[in-house]
Amino acid sequence: MQSKVIVVLAALALMPAVLSRTRRYSRMQTNSLSKTRCDLMCFEREKESKAQCRSQCRSQELKPGTCPNSDTPKWAEACVEACNTDAQCDGTQRCCHHGCGSTCSEPLDLLTLPGLPALPTMEEPKEKRRGVVVKWSDGVGDAARAVPGRVLYLLEEQHHLGPKYEESRLGEWNLLLRTNKTKVSLRNLLKPGRWYRFRVAAVSASGTRGFSAPSASFTPRRGPRPPPMPKKLKVRPLKIENGTVTVRLEWKEPRSDLPVIRYKVFWSRRLRGLGGELDSVLVNHQTVPKDQHFIEIKDLQPNSMYFLQVQTISHYGLGKLRSEKASIFYNTTATMPPKEPEPEKLQRRERKIKGLKLNKIIWYNQKLKARISWEPIPRVHEAPGRYYVHWTTIKCDDPSKPIKDLSATTEQSTFELYELDYHCSYKINVSRSRKPKIPDSELVISVPGCDYFKRKVNSSQINCQT
Repeated sequence: MQSKVIVVLAALALMPAVLSRTRRYSRMQTNSLSKTRCDLMCFEREKESKAQCRSQCRSQELKPGTCPNSDTPKWAEACVEACNTDAQCDGTQRCCHHGCGSTCSEPLDLLTLPGLPALPTMEEPKEKRRGVVVKWSDGVGDAARAVPGRVLYLLEEQHHLGPKYEESRLGEWNLLLRTNKTKVSLRNLLKPGRWYRFRVAAVSASGTRGFSAPSASFTPRRGPRPPPMPKKLKVRPLKIENGTVTVRLEWKEPRSDLPVIRYKVFWSRRLRGLGGELDSVLVNHQTVPKDQHFIEIKDLQPNSMYFLQVQTISHYGLGKLRSEKASIFYNTTATMPPKEPEPEKLQRRERKIKGLKLNKIIWYNQKLKARISWEPIPRVHEAPGRYYVHWTTIKCDDPSKPIKDLSATTEQSTFELYELDYHCSYKINVSRSRKPKIPDSELVISVPGCDYFKRKVNSSQINCQT
C-alpha cells in the first residue's frame, strides 16, 4: 500500500514536466536532420511531386534504431503519451511506447546500425586569411559508411559573447550550412568577440547517426571594435510651452559587432564667446534604452542654436566600448510659430453703389461676423430702399472647410456678414436687384487666423484648438 502511494505522489510531482513535454511534441518537429533526409529521399522525384513527397515523408517518418526496453519512467503508470510518431521527436530520437504511455528516447543501437553514414569527427577550426576553415572526417575505413545514394553534411554552431571561453554560457545550436563536402571556409559568418563551437551530422536517405561531438572552442583573432555611431540624426519640433521649446531627436541603430546596451544623448546651447566662436553652455546628458531610438528634449530656449550628440554604448567583458558621437545642430528659431499676418488690404470695386467698405470684423462667443456699410441711394417717392447682399468663399487656408454661398436682404445701408471662418477670403456684392448680371458693388475681405483675435480681444475664452 505504501509503495502505491509513493508511485502516485511521484507521478503527481512529475506531471507538470510530462505535460510540458506533451505540449512540446504536440506538433510536427521541423528539425534539420529529418528535413534533409526527406530532401534526399525525394531528390529524384519530378518537380511537381517533390513537395508532396517531402510532406508525406515528414508525416510518416520512421527513424532508424531500436527503442530501449528498460526506458520505463517512474511516471509510466500516469499513462501520459508525450508523442505518437517519430516525426514528433527531435533529432535522432524515436517515439518509444512503454506500458500505456510513450516518450521520445534515443535508440540503443544507432551507432552500430548498418546502412547509415558514419558519425563524423570534428577537427580543430583554423583561421586562414579572412576565413575560418572547418574540417571533419567522413569515416574512412568504417564499414558503416558504405551507404548508397547521396550524403549531405549539416554544420551547426553555438557561441557566446565575451573575452574568455565559458562553456556554461554557450547558446543554442544554429544551422550554418548544408554541404556534400567535408571542408568549408566560413567568411563573414563569424563575429568578433565571440567564442564558437561546431558540430556536424552526416545524413542520407536511410537516416543519420546524429551530430558529432563538438569541436574545440574557437574565437576570431580580430577582437571586437567599438560600435559605430548612430546614423541619420533628425530633429523634429514638437511644441512651444511657457516660452520654451520641446523637440524630438531621432536616430537609426548602427550595425555593430557587439550588441548595443544603451545610447547616451548630449545637448548644449551654443553662444558666441569673446573670440566670436560658438561655445557650449552647460552640456546636458541623458541615457536612453537600447530599444528606443529617440528622445524628447524639453526646456530649450527660443531663438537659440543647440548642439545635439548621440553615442552608442556596447558591453564587452567587464568593460564598455563607446562609439564616436554623431552630432547635429538645431536652431530653435525655426520652431517658433510665424507671426500672424494682419488682415489683407481690401479690394473694392464701386459701380452704382458707392462707398462699400468693411467697418470691422467682430468676434463674439466663438463666432465671427464682419460689419460692412455703403452710401445709401436716395429714395424715390419716399419708397423704402432695399439692398441685396451676397457673399461667397473665395479660398481658405484649410481646404477641408466648406465653401459658403450666402445671401440676405436689408433696408439699411449697413449689414453684418455671418458664418465666417478663420483664414478665409470672401467676395461681397451689394446690389439693388436680386440677381443682377453685373453687381452694383464688389468688395473682397480676408479674415485673419484665430491667434490674431486672441491677441486683440485678450480673452482666455478663445480656443484656437477647436
